Amino acid sequence: MSSNKRLQAVQNIGKALALILAVFSTLSYIISMTIAPILFFSTTDGLTVAARQIHQIPIDVFMVITIPVPVGVNLGVLFAGIWAFFAACFIFAWLSRGGFVKAVRDVLSKSVSVAKMNFLFIMPLIACGLLYATVLIDEFQATQGVQTGSLNFPPATSPYLILLELAFAPLREEFAFRITSIGIPLGIALLFLFRSDPKLAGPLNKAKLFLLAMLSPDRAKLKLGYRNVSTDGFWRGISPLEWALILVTGFAFGTAHLLFAGGWEVGKVTTAFMAGVVFGVVYVAYGAYAPILLHWFFNYYFTALDMGASTYGGVFQTLSNLSEVTALAVGQVVLVVFLLVTALKVSDSLTLRAAGMGGSSS
Repeated sequence: MSSNKRLQAVQNIGKALALILAVFSTLSYIISMTIAPILFFSTTDGLTVAARQIHQIPIDVFMVITIPVPVGVNLGVLFAGIWAFFAACFIFAWLSRGGFVKAVRDVLSKSVSVAKMNFLFIMPLIACGLLYATVLIDEFQATQGVQTGSLNFPPATSPYLILLELAFAPLREEFAFRITSIGIPLGIALLFLFRSDPKLAGPLNKAKLFLLAMLSPDRAKLKLGYRNVSTDGFWRGISPLEWALILVTGFAFGTAHLLFAGGWEVGKVTTAFMAGVVFGVVYVAYGAYAPILLHWFFNYYFTALDMGASTYGGVFQTLSNLSEVTALAVGQVVLVVFLLVTALKVSDSLTLRAAGMGGSSS
């Protein structure tokens, strides 16, 4: 079988896997999003936590600056606000790159580019691959005596307080490590590079572009005609400045888990750095909602399903177990397919380059 045919066969397997996983995962995401507020506002423990008052919430900027913001609401209102924010992110994900339904049709009918694919469709592949890579790294580090640890909460902490803290973390941390620490420098750079562009004439247009760069770096670059992921792919579409910011914020993200999150050990730096890099890439490629949803997957998704399983059992227990097993199994396949496709593309590239060199020397 030729290299092109092998590559096509691997890609077809990947497309079939992506389609099945996208449909199953989207349904499980909906159940996870639905079950948590039902539990929070219908159980005695949940209502007790919801009634507690909170006077301020911490907002982090540029990774190191914490600003206490007064709110004066109860935890139930805070949870409802966080849930609504996640719901809005899912709506953006559903509509991205032509929409989820179009992505399903396209994957069945024609060749599609990952860079141009709807984020909700591609999110399960990224999330499962990242999850399995994390497990592999944790296990390898453990064999070398490097422990990862786990996030610790005080004894007898209500599971609803844990859920609330885990749900708030994606918003707080993505604002600190991606939206402000990547988006703001990128916005400043774009304003400088395109300072003579008529699209940026006047303070209002500059302010709009700057805000757009924070919310959706790729759309900001597309608006100015600068190379971007949606038209140029990941390697050409992400600028050297963005790669530098992604790596720096990824390292800071990993280090912060060791220094400021109780219970994690030095092994967490590696996996959190890897997650931070992936979060950074999807942020610059898709927009602020993308890393928030990936972060949601690790913090909220499994926690909500586990709470549903422990409260109701039955079908919820089955779904919780199936989701965990599926995520790890698919993550393994995703990594294998990714490595195969990458190896075959590199092989094709080297073959073509060698053939070109041979032709030029004759």
